[in-house]
Amino acid sequence: MFQSSTNPDKKFGSIFQQRRYDAEHEKDKSKIYCIRHGQTALDDMHRSDGWLDLPLNDEGRKNVVLALDGHLKDIPITRIYTSPLRRTKETAEIIKSGMTSDPSITVTPAIKTWNLGSLAGSKKKPNKKVVKDLLENPTKSAPDGESYDEFKDRFDTWIKKCEEDSKKSGPFLLVLSGSNCRRISEMLFDDRNVLDMDETGLFVVYEKSDGTWTAKEIQGQRSEKEREDNPEAS
Repeated sequence: MFQSSTNPDKKFGSIFQQRRYDAEHEKDKSKIYCIRHGQTALDDMHRSDGWLDLPLNDEGRKNVVLALDGHLKDIPITRIYTSPLRRTKETAEIIKSGMTSDPSITVTPAIKTWNLGSLAGSKKKPNKKVVKDLLENPTKSAPDGESYDEFKDRFDTWIKKCEEDSKKSGPFLLVLSGSNCRRISEMLFDDRNVLDMDETGLFVVYEKSDGTWTAKEIQGQRSEKEREDNPEAS
């Protein structure tokens, strides 16, 4: 039997089958799959999680399993990255438990959501003007939190390193919060709404032939009405 070099769970009776499979999957290395964490009790009430450390609720767990079975299970993910927050770690652990590639999980504080301080836990819609002001004045700190520039500095640096690392040892999966997804959207499209994902929304970031990076939604972009009724707040 000939073992795949891109997926250790795959074995073939012919070396030619193995080489054909690996050649096809080699081009997937630099792909970075991104999923927004599953729903929490605060998400269900249209309140901001921020850095409040809540677990997933039952609906959140169920929808993570659906995303796993529907899209992620057989992708040869080598590593899952998550923040230390319980909702992202729990999402990562559920996904890992059902993947055929048995990826490792790496926890990194660099991809924690934007820290909106005392805005966390409150209703999102009444804070719409406050968050908009923070985005328009990116050096201004959120009450008891961080400025948008501080969030970008730590997150953007890590994302750029992740892009380079993925070329050698990807594909990766990132478990993110809403503010992370919107920042990637801003970086790639200069538009925060392109990748404004609902809970368990999924997209893939990949390198184009000209060396630039882009992304494609797989499932779960928020509607315009949802963005209006439940505006962003970490």
